[in-house]
Amino acid sequence: MHARLIIQLEDFPEEGRYLQGEVDGAVFGIDNDEIRSAGPIRYEFDTQLYENELVLRGSLATEFDMRCNRCLAHFAYTAEIPDLTLSFDVKGKACLDVTEALREELVLVLPSYPKCEHAGLDCEENDIIRDFRLAKDPEPGVELPTPSGNSVWDALDKLPK
Repeated sequence: MHARLIIQLEDFPEEGRYLQGEVDGAVFGIDNDEIRSAGPIRYEFDTQLYENELVLRGSLATEFDMRCNRCLAHFAYTAEIPDLTLSFDVKGKACLDVTEALREELVLVLPSYPKCEHAGLDCEENDIIRDFRLAKDPEPGVELPTPSGNSVWDALDKLPK
């Protein structure tokens, strides 16, 4: 595992280069009770050097330990980008550090409101309160009740108008 992904551009093969490996997850700088990096960044890229441009096509993945915003339980979450294309200007450069670009791409796919469901788990709060599970893709104009039979809007409808 490397601390950074640095691509040497000198003597770059005309047919491109295949890159596969891991970069230390410490590059995220995320380590608190809400979220922490739990593994290395795994990458797999086909790279091609054009005149002044380096193009990377491939995939990224890494693990995080997150805390559910509903039940406060910790869960493992895998951030993945299966089909990624990145382009870098390399004019006048002998090498290129792409670590920060990989880090940014993975941070952008993290859920802003982590829930157990993001890891495919059942949230304890869903089982206790039974009012959190909503239809993910309801038909337009159709209000679907929660498992308890009540609409999530019932409390708002009771407010004075």
